[in-house]
Amino acid sequence: KFKNHKIIFVVGGPGSGKGTQCEKIVQKYGYTHLSTGDLLRAEVISGSERGKKLQAIMEKGELVPLDTVLDMLRDAMVAKADVSKGFLIDGYPREVKQGEEVEEKIAPPTLLLYVDAG
Repeated sequence: KFKNHKIIFVVGGPGSGKGTQCEKIVQKYGYTHLSTGDLLRAEVISGSERGKKLQAIMEKGELVPLDTVLDMLRDAMVAKADVSKGFLIDGYPREVKQGEEVEEKIAPPTLLLYVDAG
């Protein structure tokens, strides 16, 4: 499904400028910016069944299961696949295993962009 799309993981610490760099890439290249945090918050606000489960998990301070995050990411990518040249995935993966899961279940990334505030 995403063979013709570039997938870029954008990682870096809080305040490193990930969002700013993503905005510039979106404007210049027509990519879709997907933030896993924004996707999770939007799902909670929607009041869906999945959103209610997510809210309960987050209120306990627990981590959202990897499969749930991947499903949401894939759904968001499928929804934009026809109108986007590529995807900037902001703040994800946070660890190697998460990156491997994206490769297996969605598609391998074209690039990992590390943004350093220094």
